[in-house]
Amino acid sequence: MPYYVSWIKDGRTRRFAYPHANLDTAIGFASEVLHRECSDVWISDENGHLVADQKAVAQYVEEAEDG
Repeated sequence: MPYYVSWIKDGRTRRFAYPHANLDTAIGFASEVLHRECSDVWISDENGHLVADQKAVAQYVEEAEDG
């Protein structure tokens, strides 16, 4: 299933043009986006359904840093 990373920066919503093949790579990319002063970041599936919100991405980052 493809996963899309979207974010809000400077009041504009953006979405990475290409889908990620698995959730792990999507979360990895979303964590990089989160460090770029975005006000929000999330991951959705091909149907636009929310898969992971900013809190889930931040938790993934924290666990990776601890880990």
